[in-house]
Amino acid sequence: MACLFFILVIMINLVPFLDGRNDLMDFGSFYASGLKARDGENPYDPNSEYIFEIDFSRVGAGGKMVNLNPPVSIPIFEYLSRFEPHGVLIFWQITAAALYTGIVILLTVFYRQNTTPVRFIWAFALAGFWHTIVLGQVYILLLVFAVFGWMFLDRCKYVAAGIAIGIVIALKPNFIVWALFLVVGGYYAAALIAVITSLVISLVPAFVYGINIYSQWLEASTLSIRTLTMPGNSSLLGLTSRFQSISLGVILSVVFILALLILSKQKSPESMTGSEYSSALGIMASLLASPISWTGYTILLLPVFFGLKKWTPPVAIGAIILAIPFQIILQFFQTSFVSYVIFGWFYGWGILSLLGAVVKNTIMTSSIQTS
Repeated sequence: MACLFFILVIMINLVPFLDGRNDLMDFGSFYASGLKARDGENPYDPNSEYIFEIDFSRVGAGGKMVNLNPPVSIPIFEYLSRFEPHGVLIFWQITAAALYTGIVILLTVFYRQNTTPVRFIWAFALAGFWHTIVLGQVYILLLVFAVFGWMFLDRCKYVAAGIAIGIVIALKPNFIVWALFLVVGGYYAAALIAVITSLVISLVPAFVYGINIYSQWLEASTLSIRTLTMPGNSSLLGLTSRFQSISLGVILSVVFILALLILSKQKSPESMTGSEYSSALGIMASLLASPISWTGYTILLLPVFFGLKKWTPPVAIGAIILAIPFQIILQFFQTSFVSYVIFGWFYGWGILSLLGAVVKNTIMTSSIQTS
């Protein structure tokens, strides 16, 4: 029954591809950045016909979805802008789908003792995967390096793990939180190399575009309620912003990270190794404590789900929530304020359910050891 449910979900997610349209969406914003960079202009300038714009007028969310990826991404977008945008988008989507399939197969082999048909099919039903493909987003690249970092760390190959995780941080700086959990977990070499790698990579754009590109990126990344309350933003800041409070979200994020860091000092649960535990908490903390944590980010939870030997009810609930198609969320989140909170932050509840399962196992393990 579970397999049939996830197969049905996959079929629902295929619907957007059947209308024959090829909207650029987020990829259009990336393409616009590339064009601006080629012309020697500000790559984060929101004035372009290719910028993806959306408006959820009933809840006051939306606006121009400008490229918020750090400057290290601009050379890639500049190269892609040399080609016809719709053709490049199709190539981008096919490549991303192929990479995702390869990563799922790799995790299946790496965790063959844990893998079941349900887990395998569920991986292709994830809303984050389909959202990434439809929008032409870059999250598959994050997943590739995150999974390699996870695996290298588990195999005690700390230099390779640090380089892979460093690339993730360079592409999305909010994942510096992951490195912080590695430090607390005792994986000092991996954490140090991750930070150094991210810094070296992040400095490359300065030699190509000048140092002003960093201030341009920071200016474009200024927080606003209209952006934070977009459906699918699973950060704590995204949740509190629905109650018109950004400051509360910042405080909660800091307290949340500190609490998890203290908890990470506990012995890992029997269902996870030490490195898996540190990485799982680091990834989940990065997602929830980031200012923006779109639906596509949830695919980075794949190694956590595959690494767990058994899916307890909270884990299964989290898996089901993260597989609900984004099209369904869009149908409900504007119907009332309660729906605006519940469905607008829907995937956040899934992350919390998974986190609760991991934390519960940790507390139970610690209680047994002290009794």
